Amino acid sequence: MADWRNRLEQIVNKFKFQLNAKGIDDIGQLRDVFMAHDKNLDKVLDKLEFEAMLTSLGVFLSTQELRTLHNHFDANKDGRVSYDEFIQAMRTDMSDSRLAVVKRAWQEVTGGADCCSTEELKHKYRADQHPRVLSREKKAETVMGDFCAAIDSVCGDGNCTQEQFCIYYSLINVVLPAERETYFQQVVVNTWGLGPAADKVHSTRLQTIRDIIFEKIRQRTHGADDEGKTCKRIFKHFDLNGNGTVEFSEFCKGLETLGCTFSDVEMRTLFSSLDSNGSGKIDYEEMASMIAIRGSGNNPNVNPVFGTNREPPHQILDKILASLQTQGEGGVRVLSQLFVKMDKNGNGVLDRHEVQWVLRQLGLKLNVAEFERIFKYFDKNGDGVVSYHEFVTAVRGEMSDDKKQLVLALAHRVADKDGCIAIEDLVGECNWEADAQVQSGKKTV
Repeated sequence: MADWRNRLEQIVNKFKFQLNAKGIDDIGQLRDVFMAHDKNLDKVLDKLEFEAMLTSLGVFLSTQELRTLHNHFDANKDGRVSYDEFIQAMRTDMSDSRLAVVKRAWQEVTGGADCCSTEELKHKYRADQHPRVLSREKKAETVMGDFCAAIDSVCGDGNCTQEQFCIYYSLINVVLPAERETYFQQVVVNTWGLGPAADKVHSTRLQTIRDIIFEKIRQRTHGADDEGKTCKRIFKHFDLNGNGTVEFSEFCKGLETLGCTFSDVEMRTLFSSLDSNGSGKIDYEEMASMIAIRGSGNNPNVNPVFGTNREPPHQILDKILASLQTQGEGGVRVLSQLFVKMDKNGNGVLDRHEVQWVLRQLGLKLNVAEFERIFKYFDKNGDGVVSYHEFVTAVRGEMSDDKKQLVLALAHRVADKDGCIAIEDLVGECNWEADAQVQSGKKTV
């Protein structure tokens, strides 16, 4: 259930991405989209109308995803989604950084007054500086019309308080995915003509920036490569003197290559957080090491290059372990049998397609990104195939030192002078009567 809750958040966020891509910037425009698919004008969408709305926005989901999303929006469980249910499910609290820039805009535009007339706000609103206008996606007249209609709707008596001003921006927040933080900031800063912020970037926003950078690097990482090496390669290109560091201007160029554009204060705050010794330079290999830790999978070059271990893809491994646990104590044996069955030429390794088949036989349905992450984690030596030892060890984990000592002690006792162990000797060492399942009566000797 927890996994589907996470998946649901991703689906809703994907929906918001498409709204933003289609130029839908506030709740009023979202209402128009909803009503356009309400064929009988009863302010509710049945499943077919709901799916048609998603399709028109370019959101294509599996049957299970569609059912889960529809149930999420259908609060009263009558099989239909009303407009009020739809909007309520879309609402999320503004992040600290979004709320901060909105309050800053109110302070600078009104001088911190308790109330301001909507006419004065309309007069000061710079629709021609809206990001959609600057990119020629919309006309200034359209943006101005949308602002006037929305602010009048929120502030019905011709006057606006700071609370109502924040409510207006919460209606924009509804249709924006979390990753579009920069766009939200640009909308507020540009349309009210705000100068550079004097304060530092909030830690929540800083983490969002790091998340965006990692995702951009991950998207550029393919095959047996890893995120740390991708990061190092990009920034090394701008290290003109080859000393392993980049200055602020070079750091900015590296981020631009990734398609990351942030405000000057955000860039400088991020740079300072990575400049551990205050030298005005960043050791990009150190930065690549952090990216490598966050990335999933493994590669033989990670340890020599970055001197650190990779973080396992715990969520995907947990899925595999949960599937094996349904097989009881023979779970690993089932995994071994599937591996041998798929290893047609008996060379003890599987390629990525064969590994995918084994995982499907275990009842696991991973998306492309999840499979790439787990395959790189299985493929410890980065040769594009997975050996039986790599496969089982990655799933089961390495034995503890205590267990290794027990196994070695047994091997030393049973092995002959050449170090070989006969199967019959090993079987003879087993006291089957001491087995827990034999003692409980579930099995016989």
